[in-house]
Amino acid sequence: MNYYELAEKFLEQQQWNEAVNAYNQAIKLNSDFTWSYYKLGQALNQLQRWDEAITAYNQAIKLNPNFPWSYYHLGNALTQLEKWEPAIQAYRSFIKLNSDNYWAYQKLAESLVKVGEFESAIANYQTAIKLNPQTKGTHQKLADILFQTNQLEPAEIIYRQAIKLNPEVIWYRQCLGDVLLKQNRIDEAIAIYLEVAHTKPNLPWMHLQLGDALAQISQPNLDQTINYYCHAIQHPDQYPIYQKALHLIKENRELYFQLGNALADKNQISGAIIIYYMLLEVLPNQNPIYIYQQLEQILRQKIKLEQQLTSYYAAVETKTDSQSYYELGLALTQQQKWGEAAIAYHSAIELNPDFAWWSDIRLWKTFEKRGTLQRIVNLFQQFIDYPNNSVCRYLNLAEALTQLNKKTEAIEIYQTACQQQIQNNYPNFFQKQQKFPEVSQPNFLVIGVKKGGTTSIYNYLTQHPQIIPAIKKEIDFWSFYFYRGLDWYRAHFPLIPDSEKFLTGEASPSYFDSPNTPARLFHFFPKIKLILLLRNPVDRAISNYYHEVRSNPESMSVEEVISSKLEKLIKVSSSLVQQQDYWSYQGDYIASSLYLDWLQKWLTVFRREQLLILKSEDFYNCPASTMKQVFDFLDLPNYQIRDYPKLNAGSYASISESIRQKLSEYFQPHNQRLEEYLGMKFNW
Repeated sequence: MNYYELAEKFLEQQQWNEAVNAYNQAIKLNSDFTWSYYKLGQALNQLQRWDEAITAYNQAIKLNPNFPWSYYHLGNALTQLEKWEPAIQAYRSFIKLNSDNYWAYQKLAESLVKVGEFESAIANYQTAIKLNPQTKGTHQKLADILFQTNQLEPAEIIYRQAIKLNPEVIWYRQCLGDVLLKQNRIDEAIAIYLEVAHTKPNLPWMHLQLGDALAQISQPNLDQTINYYCHAIQHPDQYPIYQKALHLIKENRELYFQLGNALADKNQISGAIIIYYMLLEVLPNQNPIYIYQQLEQILRQKIKLEQQLTSYYAAVETKTDSQSYYELGLALTQQQKWGEAAIAYHSAIELNPDFAWWSDIRLWKTFEKRGTLQRIVNLFQQFIDYPNNSVCRYLNLAEALTQLNKKTEAIEIYQTACQQQIQNNYPNFFQKQQKFPEVSQPNFLVIGVKKGGTTSIYNYLTQHPQIIPAIKKEIDFWSFYFYRGLDWYRAHFPLIPDSEKFLTGEASPSYFDSPNTPARLFHFFPKIKLILLLRNPVDRAISNYYHEVRSNPESMSVEEVISSKLEKLIKVSSSLVQQQDYWSYQGDYIASSLYLDWLQKWLTVFRREQLLILKSEDFYNCPASTMKQVFDFLDLPNYQIRDYPKLNAGSYASISESIRQKLSEYFQPHNQRLEEYLGMKFNW
């Protein structure tokens, strides 16, 4: 038996190492036999030795470029290393030779999504579905991209097809509800969310969306909405959209009591009240005292919030300034009174068009829900027509256009804002730059961590005379807004000619624990320099929690949050990034402090020398010394900054020693692994 035959036997028996050795021996004896390289690649794939597998497949292709499966498996190995561009080429080569394989189109589409080629990805998903309409998963992937790119009607059609093929997958129904809600088809969205709740009552995102939908339908009159739903329960034949959902309520009353409590816990006042009244209608003769108790409590909460609103309205009447209207808008947003909130925000903008409204997600969410984005675009356009425009006015208009999905127009305004900023702050550079235009792009990024000092370090960086900042600090493109396209991102940076020794960059702490960001960024900017501040994970987690409390979305106490999140993470036995659903941990107060799990993902694609890792505590204690390190890293001469204020710092009460100890014990082994991996001492 020769080595090739022996290797085949090992491969058949799944003895992968032995198969690799035998195939290598066969290649030594006959280096021109294509199958030895192809089968070697198969065995190496099983051992997850991706680089070696890629080499084997490439050699097989060189010897026989007409065998399609070498390209296919080469593409699979490349995707494991997140080398998306060569993977795309490999899948396309396979399709040229074998155009009837639906799975290849899906794999190609998945790789195209990773590099932001969304329209091409959509076309390939559609081809995959055409070749195999019954395949599971493809419909959902296609629908997700359509929804993300705001193609709502096609997304709805594809989600419904996905549900038909996979009725057991609850996630598809929740996504359909989100599409319906975004189309303002509130009744239909509520019916879908209620169905989801019957199967999965503990989905936090579903609670938020259901509460949002119920709040929208209850405006302006909550009593009318309650009567509407109670009548629907008694006469479901008159309300076909709700027939199934209402039947489920009668079947499982305890589940909907839990749902009402969940809405109450999330401060979804209107939604909780509606659910409780529906339950009372279902149980009219059973004296459900526990429902009355919960209803009484939530009604007291509603009265308290309304009293707070009264004080905000009084402040507006007294001061009539932008800040008062803005705070009123925030309070109304918290209660999901979108119509009134939109009016308050509109007044705030009119009184102060030069404020950074572009940075407030809640404001844009409100205008989107009320369908008034075009009106806001028109308002900002009026201010742009005035003389002596500020950069903020351009940014506000650009963000409004972006929210309205008018990205081409938004890009033009962002570029104008960049020019305006340079004219204001770097007039001599602007004259030179006009002669040597270049495509704008960042030279460096501050990638995190959240509450680690990114705002301060970026502020100090941009004081250097050879650094021109992006038009805004946190663009969040690689983490949250990748679907907006690279042209949209580049429009945020000044045009810098090669002849000038100037750098530009941005700082978005959301990048560090965003699982797709490293590969996306490397694909477009493989030589970029990265700056990372790591703060004591206990302090960072607590600071992150209180930051969210100040921003309103977090309602649990610090003790509840830490206990629940620790309990969840302790169940994760291996590295977060190896988990199928690890992406769901992004932004988690505690998971985001497991630095090594995220750092390893960055260092699989970027060289270590491209990443400057700093200790936040050293930065706070001696900012001048740290900034010299940063300037050296960026190949810039040292620059003495006059003052080092600590920016974006929050104040909060100290937590109990027992909670701090609990966190410290959890992080200790993770910190030790980090120190060993980097060869750095953090002494946390």
